[in-house]
Amino acid sequence: MSDARALRPPRSPRSPLRVGVFTRAHLNRLAKRDARAGVPRAAYEAEPVGEPTPTVQVLQAHAATYTQREAQRFLTDVRTQWVEHEALSETIVREQHEFAERTSALERAAATAVQDATSPANEDLRRLERRIQRDLRRSAHLKAIIHTRFTVARLRARRYFDYSDEKVALYWGTLRRRHPAAENISDRPPALERPSWLTVDDNYRALDLWNGSTIFSGAVEVGPQAGLPPQQT
Repeated sequence: MSDARALRPPRSPRSPLRVGVFTRAHLNRLAKRDARAGVPRAAYEAEPVGEPTPTVQVLQAHAATYTQREAQRFLTDVRTQWVEHEALSETIVREQHEFAERTSALERAAATAVQDATSPANEDLRRLERRIQRDLRRSAHLKAIIHTRFTVARLRARRYFDYSDEKVALYWGTLRRRHPAAENISDRPPALERPSWLTVDDNYRALDLWNGSTIFSGAVEVGPQAGLPPQQT
């Protein structure tokens, strides 16, 4: 069985991630093999080295692949909500512009027409206002769904990186004990490189980093002249 096959990620992302007996034994075998080969080559280094070995690189690649898979699962899960949110944002912008134009027109109209609260123009304006408020509530609901599922994906990816860190630590401990130049091997195992969207605490910022741009950059707000509250973000 190849190293990549033996160290593949677990099939169920929801199951507790623990380093089992067989994985520990396999990591010990890999560490002993690398130590016999003098990997990393630290015999003549002035400072302790902690460079990633081929085994650590494999663990890094598996963690990165798992994270990419979680990101793809998230995108698949929210594709419908994402498309609806984008379309709804365009609709809200259009409705807000229409609301502002109608409000300005009424302000410029004759005083008698403005004072008539039951006029068709005022009724249409109130219907438009209710429609905007309904769309804003729907937009906020879609955002909540997207961010909730994104949080789940982040937690799963972070958990797998923690699981991989534990495997690296187990492997590195055996490597140092068995390495012919153990005194020149760093006692701290190499740190796995995490994507930037896993290292920030703010969920909105993390989603922006994952997507490569601000997906809600077109956040819609209603101007004070419209008399409506701003959209929740």
